[in-house]
Amino acid sequence: MARTRSDHLLYSLEELLPYDFEKFKFKLQNTSLEKEHTRIPRGQLQTAEPVKLASLLVNHYGEEYAVQLTLQVLRAINQHLLAEELHQVISPGKRPQDKAECPLCSAQEGDPVGGNCVHISCSCSAASRDPEASISRSSSCPRCQDLLPGKSHGNRECLPQCKRHMKQVQLLFCEDHGELICLICQLSQEHRGHRVRPIEEAALEYKEQIQKQLEHLKELRKSGEEQRSQGDKKPVNSLKQAETQKQRIQYQLEQLCQFLEQQEQLFVAWLEELGQTIGQVREMYGTRGTRDITLLDELIGELEAKQCQPEWELMKDIGVTLHRAKMVTVPELWATPPEVKEKIHLLYQKSEFVEKRMKHFLETLRSEVETFNGECGGGSLCWPGVPCAVDF
Repeated sequence: MARTRSDHLLYSLEELLPYDFEKFKFKLQNTSLEKEHTRIPRGQLQTAEPVKLASLLVNHYGEEYAVQLTLQVLRAINQHLLAEELHQVISPGKRPQDKAECPLCSAQEGDPVGGNCVHISCSCSAASRDPEASISRSSSCPRCQDLLPGKSHGNRECLPQCKRHMKQVQLLFCEDHGELICLICQLSQEHRGHRVRPIEEAALEYKEQIQKQLEHLKELRKSGEEQRSQGDKKPVNSLKQAETQKQRIQYQLEQLCQFLEQQEQLFVAWLEELGQTIGQVREMYGTRGTRDITLLDELIGELEAKQCQPEWELMKDIGVTLHRAKMVTVPELWATPPEVKEKIHLLYQKSEFVEKRMKHFLETLRSEVETFNGECGGGSLCWPGVPCAVDF
């Protein structure tokens, strides 16, 4: 029985070593597809063995495009011998090329990725075999356009290079280690079994986290503004209460004229000291509130700037930055310090004491005046400002 294309496809997959087979599956998951095709679900792909993978390819893409896609991936992972063998058996009438040439790699100095052509998986016109189409239309693909002759290499130079594997670009992010890695790092023992995602996907999720933290910090800042506004009213009310009590005591002390002049001075001094204390507390709270708002503004600015950075810059110290944002708390509510409360309480106690003593003094004074009036034989004598109903 003659072998079908599916049989040859399965044979090619079975010829791959376990390490190369894992590379094949990874490259397959990240290879550009034609518009009418969709990707095989990642969960099915990761656990598939050669037989299962061959079945998935044929059932998902159809036999013809499955073989074409397999050829594309084999060449991308540098399995040119297997790719040529598969090409020969499915196209016996065509002479295979001696070497799969890439118009983009040939336009560079040296091999961009350590011997593996990464452009064959790109579906843009720049990666096609037509040089004229590559040159005239490559601007539509940011991945390929910087690699053509006469084009700027700025984008590629900005991509982070793996320090362990020369010329390998770090396009993956390891969630377990929280670092950028390349394809070879991902297949190494150090990262085996780790949660690894493309940098674009990881950066998108972290951008969402940054946005949530920004919203949280802005809510904290709004709450801090409201608390500061309410806190400003409390010292004012305390000052008003103290001023009212001051006027009352001054009014009572003025009743006693020169006799209570010394007491009036003592109370005025006490109230002025209390006012200064409340003013100092208010100033301290204002300074602390301004400081908290300033810190929130700085952290918000840092996160907004971080959010606009390229993915590889954004991922640097991302854990530390988000931790700092999460540790920010709501500014503390303003509360009257215990020593101020104690002074105000003492003020009320002294006021009550003076009122009682003045009442006692006035009663004694009236009694004495009545006695005096009786002794003097009549007339009326009242202290200025002091209620008096005694006639003599």
